[in-house]
Amino acid sequence: MLSLLPATLDPLTFAGVFLVVTCAAIVRAFTGFGFALLAIPILVFFLPPAQVVPFIFILEIAISLTLLPKLWREVDLRGLRWLLPGAVIATPFGGILLLALSAESLRLAIGLVVLAAALLMWRGLSFKSTPGPGAALATGAFSGLLNGAAGIPGPPVVLFYLSTPAGAAVSRASLIAYFFVTDAMGLAVAGYNGLVDGETLRWTLWLTPAMLLGSVIGQAAFSRADPALFRRIVLLVLLLTGLAGAIKAAVDLMA
Repeated sequence: MLSLLPATLDPLTFAGVFLVVTCAAIVRAFTGFGFALLAIPILVFFLPPAQVVPFIFILEIAISLTLLPKLWREVDLRGLRWLLPGAVIATPFGGILLLALSAESLRLAIGLVVLAAALLMWRGLSFKSTPGPGAALATGAFSGLLNGAAGIPGPPVVLFYLSTPAGAAVSRASLIAYFFVTDAMGLAVAGYNGLVDGETLRWTLWLTPAMLLGSVIGQAAFSRADPALFRRIVLLVLLLTGLAGAIKAAVDLMA
């Protein structure tokens, strides 16, 4: 019989986990990305990473399914046609890169690159026209390399859409569609490795209300936000992500 709360957590701690997932879902629904980037680093303080990652994949897929039907007409299918194959092809090479370099070194380099790119875009760097298939394929490949090497495919694709003339609605919808596919791939890999079990499904059920609540709040906030505010918030999330990742990696390297 399913218990009302996880046996491994007291009610106050579970309330904190619930709040973390709600806030991460708000960011995901508003920006189109950021759920795993925000939720996983906090949740792994309370639960084993091998337990957290699979139910985060499921919750991310669920968020996408609640949003995509309304946003499908705004998705940049032309760009995704090149981004996604690049990511799929390059992901295994990221795994090879991980074997050659330490995870901490990779995370430090990635954090610094994300931080530098976000700062440049904050200063106004952008493309005057939408990049062609070659640039999209290269971006997808870079995303795949980061996914295989460090499990963070998001920053290149986020920066790609944020630097193009595409509007906020198109960028957000395209990011949601992109991460829906990559999350499905990640969940399939987790399932193949035996990480999806009854405990995964129980955590998914316990935290689905948090996901739905955050999704509704984030969607409502986006509908009221102007494009300039959307861009600033997305860049702020990237700046904080890059800074936090670089600091943590530097601390781990010095330990």
